[in-house]
Order: sequence, then structure tokens, then C-alpha cells
Amino acid sequence: MPQVGPWLVATWKAGGIGAALLKTAAAVAINMAVAKLTAPGGPRPQEITTELRSSNAKRIRHLGRVRASGAVMFWEWAYAGGERRLFKLLAVAQGGMNNVLQWYLDGEPVEVDANGYVTTAPWNKGNIRLRWRKGIQGDQWDGGNYADLRAAFPSQWTEAHRLRGVGTILATFDAVGDEDIAEVYSGGEPEVSALIEGASGYWAVDGSAINGRNPAVHLSDVVANPVYGALAPSDIDLASLDVARSDCNADVPTDGGTRSRYQSGISYALSDPIKDTAQKLLDAMGGRAWITPEGKLAVEAGVWRAPTVMIEERHIVEMEYGAGTERINRVTTLVPTYVAPQVRWQEANADPVEDADAIARWGEGQPKGVDLLPVQHHGQAGHLCKQMLARMNPDRRMTVKLRAFGLRLIGERLVALNIPRLGLVSVPFWIDGLEFDGTNVMVDLIEAEPASFGWTAEEEGEPPAVLTDIDRGAATRDAAITSVTLITNDGPPYIRIEGTLSAQRGDQLMAQFRRTGSALAWTDMISEATAGNGFSFRTMPLGDLSEYDFRVFFGRYSNGSGGRELHMLSVPVVVNGVDVVANGNPPDEPVIISSSGSAGDNMIVTFTVDLGANYHRTGLYRAASGAPFGSATLVKWSFDQSSQVTMTAPIPPSGARFWLRSENQSQVGSDPVEVGDYPA
Repeated sequence: MPQVGPWLVATWKAGGIGAALLKTAAAVAINMAVAKLTAPGGPRPQEITTELRSSNAKRIRHLGRVRASGAVMFWEWAYAGGERRLFKLLAVAQGGMNNVLQWYLDGEPVEVDANGYVTTAPWNKGNIRLRWRKGIQGDQWDGGNYADLRAAFPSQWTEAHRLRGVGTILATFDAVGDEDIAEVYSGGEPEVSALIEGASGYWAVDGSAINGRNPAVHLSDVVANPVYGALAPSDIDLASLDVARSDCNADVPTDGGTRSRYQSGISYALSDPIKDTAQKLLDAMGGRAWITPEGKLAVEAGVWRAPTVMIEERHIVEMEYGAGTERINRVTTLVPTYVAPQVRWQEANADPVEDADAIARWGEGQPKGVDLLPVQHHGQAGHLCKQMLARMNPDRRMTVKLRAFGLRLIGERLVALNIPRLGLVSVPFWIDGLEFDGTNVMVDLIEAEPASFGWTAEEEGEPPAVLTDIDRGAATRDAAITSVTLITNDGPPYIRIEGTLSAQRGDQLMAQFRRTGSALAWTDMISEATAGNGFSFRTMPLGDLSEYDFRVFFGRYSNGSGGRELHMLSVPVVVNGVDVVANGNPPDEPVIISSSGSAGDNMIVTFTVDLGANYHRTGLYRAASGAPFGSATLVKWSFDQSSQVTMTAPIPPSGARFWLRSENQSQVGSDPVEVGDYPA
């Protein structure tokens, strides 16, 4: 029997997950996409697109379409062709790369001619040349084999410096005159990155190499590549892998046509745990992995297939069931982070995805971010979050004890439950765990939602705005907030800020918010558009009757010893104390039916209230006899919603004047209605 079962146990334990994910030694579904205990590690896109100057830089492998830079292997000036020229060699892709689709200098896209010379201003003044080698066996295998580099440095870069099996980039920069230095090399020579097609993925089904963006192929390469993987093809259920590939390639609707259901592009360090890289790819295709009864690793993509085994009530020895999610674990909104081509293949947030049924049952929860970094389409990110929310918020969760019948569930991911007296008629459930004690089989189940796998073009939301080139004029960084708008007609309330900016090439405008007076960290806002000289950001859903502060600035994140670090590159523009009132529509005034009273006695008033959606409560107010409403104080509230409401209050011997005023849930009140003036 293949040894994939013991290998998975050892690998997941070594990665800190522990035995909790493997409740049996074989044939248990590993629900990694939803029940993962720790987020997968690995480099983020901004790290991959930044040049590394380190003697122990990690070896990075790329699969699919990604934007990447590399580790600087060689950096030196020399005289070549009568010019003083800088040679910079980058080791980009361990295992090679198939193509360069777009070049970038300092994060800006540039064009090159047939010989690799940059034609985009102002870098065309520097005679900058960009070239690459595949580093693929049988096709430019020696990534360091550049003749002009060896000729310029015959003793420093020799035939022994091969970089075999590594995709590389060689960039050369000619010195320019003093009048052009500030424009061409204002910050030194520009950083180089490129949109590449990474290595061809090893397809374990037939041993072929496939160049593309299919996550099932990428997963096959990660776990079974003869050089970099840990499994042999015989350790894998190849039939399930082949089905997953086909499921990923299937067309689904998108704006203007169709797209492949699931695509991916991934960059990972060879030192990263295989489980983390595999986890990211499974997440990218809504997938799951499990061990078959034969001890092989099987996978599936996020496509609904009805269960083939049904549990009847007669099969059950004991049963426990209850709500699908405990209150402390409820997540009703996911905000996916993915890699967006529109923002030059960097991280972006797709539109928040809400579980409408869960919100209707429990109310709005705190939005939670989820990393889907191998995903490169906003619609795919939203589709995956829809599936995740369905599994995170099931209608029911059950544990059943079965006898011998339970052994039929080994290797199954889904099972149908048929208990009509509980309203369960062939209802599908995910098998979340399975244990066999030698006599009984204990099965943990969570209710499945087949509709979560469906998708329409209307659900995709809007992609981020395409980044446009910023004028390379005077180096200025200015931003101004021109409007702050409370949005209350698009679900839970949120605030949109808009404004104008002037910036230099490569600048990133950021916006953040937090509650007024809060000591908590600022929260990043969602960028709706940053193009030309205008910007628009929005918050997550906000709390009613709260105040919030906002700030806008130019900045960037980097990874430091303490985690992600924010670097501000300009003085923030701040707006403080913005009130959030979710409902600005007051109820109708109360209608007085009768009132009576006299000084030193009780005032009694009977009235009717507006019982519409805007009504919440009615207040009784009192002031001195003859005084205006502006000097009145609240006596008490009535939340009664009867057809007629009666309120009483004592009248001081000196007399008093009374009013009624109704309010909605956001404390927006109607006009006051006078009850009566009772002088001494």
C-alpha cells in the first residue's frame, strides 16, 4: 500500500497542525479550506516583486502567471562598448520559467524593442536593456549563461557560474549625463520585475509537463514533482486529480462572456512546508483533500456532486444535533484578498461577500479577511468566499454513532441524512470527522449547501480600477478629501470618502478609519477607485450611532521583524468625528386622543403612534409652565406599540408643560406634539 497516509500524518504534525485534522490514519476528509487552524505561510506578492539583496535568499518557484523579481546574483559596473554600464543579474525562478509577458521598472510597466532595449520614457535615455533566460532543462538550462556578462567580468563571472535550472533576468543600465540623472536614476537604478509564465507543472496522471493556470495541475506539481515534491504518482488517486483538473477548466459566466471556473498563479519558497503551498492551491479551487481506503491522496475541486450514501434513522445508535455555528465563531462577511491584474498583479480586496441567510438569523457580524493569493480574478475570489461562508455557517451540525454501516462512509466526503421526523429528507451533509473504536463509528456532520456552488455573472461585483500612469513631473504628494458620504441604502451603513490627489510615479494612496477616541489600530479602507487625480475609498459596514475618524495618506506596507509595518510617505489628511446614523427618516408624530391633569396632580395622556418601519419609541418631555420645548427634559420612554398608548407623570404644584415626541432606532425624532400646559 502507498505510504501517503503516514506521510500526511507526519507532514501535518510537523507543520504544527497536530493530529486533530487526522482523526483516523486513513480515509478521512481533510477539510482544509474551511476548518484550517492556521493560515498558510509563504511569501506575499509585494515580497516576490521586490529585489532581494541577501546572501541566503530563499529559492522561489513560480507556477502559472505571476509578477516576480528575484535575488541579486551579480551587481557591478564595467566599461562595455565604450559606455560605463551596470550589470544586474537576478535569479528569479527555481525550476525555470516559460515566458516574460510584461516588464516593469520601479513598478511601472515599460515596453522593450526586439533586442530588449526599453523604449518607454524616461528610461529610454539610459539605454536600459532587459533580457531573460528560461532555465529549463533542454531550453536555456544554464540561467547564468550571458556572453556579454562573462566578457565584461571574465574573472568574476566564469563558465562555472551557471545558475543551472534557474530562470534569470539580466538588466543593464548605461550611465547618463548629469542633466538626466534626476529623471532616469532619481533613486539609483530602477528595480526590475516582470510578469512571467512560471515553470510547466508536472502532471502526475501521465508524467507530462503542462504550462498553464490550472490549480489542479499546480497542486500536482507541488506534491509530486520528481525534483521538488514529496509523493510519487502511485501515492495519488489520479482519477480524482484528473476530474479536479476538468472541473477547474469548466466555463462559468462572467461579465461579457465566460471564464475558467478556477485558475491560479503561485510563487512559493522551496523551504515552505508543502502543506502550506498545497493549502493555498486547494483554497484557490474551493478544494479539499482526503486519504482513500487504498491509502492514496485524493483531491476534488469546488463543484457540487450529490452524495451516494444515505444514512437512515434505523442505522443510528445515538445522535446529537444543534445549531451549525456557535455564536463566538459566527462570521457573516468575508473580504477576500487576491492578486488583481488591474493593479499590476499586486494584492487587492474584492467586494465583501455576505451570507444573507446568516445575517437574517444572527445579525451583522464582524467582517473577516481571507487570503486567496493564488487567485487572480475578483469573481473567482467571491465565488470561493460564497462556498466558505456556506460551510462556516451551516444550518445544522450533527454527531451520529453508527455500527457497521458507518464503515461505508470511509472515503466519502458527503452523505445524505434521511430522518423525516426531524425534517431531514435526503439532506446532504459534509463528513467533518470520522472515528472508529472497533465497535462503533462516530461521524461528525455539517449540513451542506448545494446552492453555494452556483455562480452568476451578476454576483461577481466590480474589479478594481485599472492603474494608470502618473505624470512624472515634479515630485509632489498631495491629497485632499472633498466629500464624506454616509451610505444607508446599500445594506448596512458605510462611509465613502472621495477626493483629489497629485502624486509621483509609483505612489500608493491609502485610507484608514477607526472609532473616534478608540485606542485600537486603524483599519484599511477598501479602494473603489484611484485613477488620474481622483480617489474613492469606502469602509466596512459600520455601527449605528457611532463616530468615526478618517485619514488619507501616501504609504506602503513592508514585512519587518514584528510583522507587517506601515510606512507613511506623506502627512495624513484627517477628518474627525463623522457621525453614523443608519436611519435618517423620523417616524410620524404621535396623535393625542385625550389628555388631562392639573397642578399638583397627575397628567394622563392617551395617544397613538406610527407603527411603521421607522418607529422605535416615544418620549414624554416636561418643562415649566409656559416654557418652550427647547427647555424641556425627558421624563420617560414608552416602547409600547399597542393601538392606544397611555402615559402618566406627576405635575408639580408650580405647574408644567408636556410634549410627546417619537424616535426611530437611530434616535431621529419626529416634531414634538404638545400634550398640554398646566399652570399653578
